[in-house]
Amino acid sequence: MIQIAQPQYLWIIATLPLLFVLYGLYRSYGKRMLKKFGDLRLLKPLMPTVSPRRGWLKISLFALGLLFFALGLARPQTGARVKEMKRTGVEIIIALDVSNSMLAEDYSPNRLERAKLAVSRLVDNLGRDRIGLIIFAGEAFVQLPVTTDYVSAKVFLNTINTGSVPRQGTAIGQAIVTAIRSFSLDAPHSRALVIISDGENHEDDPVVAAKEAAGQGVTVHCIGIGSETGKPIPMADGLLLKDEEGNTVVTKLDEKTLIDVAAAGGGLYVRAGNSDFGLQGIIDEVRKMDEQEFQSVIFEDFNEQYMYFFGIALFFFLLEVWIGERKGRRFKSFDIFTKTVVCFLVFTGFSMTAAAQADKKDIRAGNKAFRKDNLEKALLDYQRAITKDTTSLKARYNMANALHLTGNHQQAATVMQTVPDSLQKVTQKADAWHNSGNFHLSDQEYLQSIEAYKNSLRQRPEDMETKANLAYAQKMLQNQQDQDQSQDQDQDKDQNQDQDQDQDQDQDQDQDKDQDQNQDPPAITPQAAQQILEAMQQKERETQEKIQKEKAKIAVPVRSGKNW
Repeated sequence: MIQIAQPQYLWIIATLPLLFVLYGLYRSYGKRMLKKFGDLRLLKPLMPTVSPRRGWLKISLFALGLLFFALGLARPQTGARVKEMKRTGVEIIIALDVSNSMLAEDYSPNRLERAKLAVSRLVDNLGRDRIGLIIFAGEAFVQLPVTTDYVSAKVFLNTINTGSVPRQGTAIGQAIVTAIRSFSLDAPHSRALVIISDGENHEDDPVVAAKEAAGQGVTVHCIGIGSETGKPIPMADGLLLKDEEGNTVVTKLDEKTLIDVAAAGGGLYVRAGNSDFGLQGIIDEVRKMDEQEFQSVIFEDFNEQYMYFFGIALFFFLLEVWIGERKGRRFKSFDIFTKTVVCFLVFTGFSMTAAAQADKKDIRAGNKAFRKDNLEKALLDYQRAITKDTTSLKARYNMANALHLTGNHQQAATVMQTVPDSLQKVTQKADAWHNSGNFHLSDQEYLQSIEAYKNSLRQRPEDMETKANLAYAQKMLQNQQDQDQSQDQDQDKDQNQDQDQDQDQDQDQDQDKDQDQNQDPPAITPQAAQQILEAMQQKERETQEKIQKEKAKIAVPVRSGKNW
């Protein structure tokens, strides 16, 4: 496949016929001038060095040189920007518990780091399967959609910590539901979910969610990490985590919950060890499933071919200069002019191409750093490329992806914003819009992500992964809108209750004033004054208790209050 990087220079080729027309007019004008001196048949013997054929040969050689010179300026490239390969395999989603209990040190160095190491080793051994990553604590999020980009998978994995999910707890059920939505829709018999957790579920009913997953063709496996005796949870400040009552939290492995989840999901339960984590055994079991065929998108760099075209152009230019227009005579004034033009064009072409290629070296350096997980250096290289060529779509595209992997989702979306519309191929546009949607989705900008996914589907309507991401973004937007609406209603009701309470108090005060005005103040002993004060305080407490009870009726408890 040949790609033209700068097709605007191909317009030079369109001028070549005009070159022959102008030369023909020049020769015709010369003949008319000669006819003024006499008959051409009589004048021809007097001009033995004149060769009309050589003139046309020279202009033909010059035109060929200009043709290849224009092709060189257009920068033909071999290779493919996006290459689709058919692969067979299964889809595996790892749901990793990142709650504070995973900081317990009954594994070295702690539960979370030990689990991340095991997943990283698994990714190194994958070759055909697609892998996704979900992190969960009190909530669950898609950290990495299912993909064969194992480098990105390891980059995402390295960024995970207990702060990746702001809300603490252990919502295993929500992690299962999130995984169900994250699998491809066209792989009903090749999907497996592997949950890595200590099993201390505080939020929901994971067994019901596992049954739902099994009903939709997702096999749920569980790996229990932790000890039966339990360990305290060290925090960043060096102190141990305490519960709401001030007691030190000791987190234990809840094997029963994980065994029940695995049984409901039709999968296996394995207890992780320090030497053998047990993940590879589950993966071996997963690979016994029916493998599906799916497309894997691989990005490749182009190989520049401009130098060969410039070499051919230089050959024809030199050949044209070497052949004289008159027999036995070379290098006259016109030849000197031609050589000057040739040298100017050749050097201009090389300089223009060198300027156009100034960003190529930086992009390759950035790609090399990206493959080595050195994202900081990759970003610097991509930034240099953009500084040298602000129109470089490839530098912007790669920089946006690198920013996304470092967690700068908003900046990634900003860099990618103008890229999709500037791309020529439909597949490139679709991929760019899809990635832009992922950037916005990671930044919880659901409305923008929905619009980006729709733009991607306008270019490639059959993309099931984009459709799945679009449905997920729409669901998250609906949940966000419902939550905002519920909060607004709660605030309105609280304000109304406060206003009612203020009105009641004002009426009581007005009545007291009226009574005071109608009656003479009796003499009050200190004991009676104390009793009246206590009665007023009691009434205030009852009023506050009533308000709290009303609030409790409309409040829906969503978590247990545990922060591990």
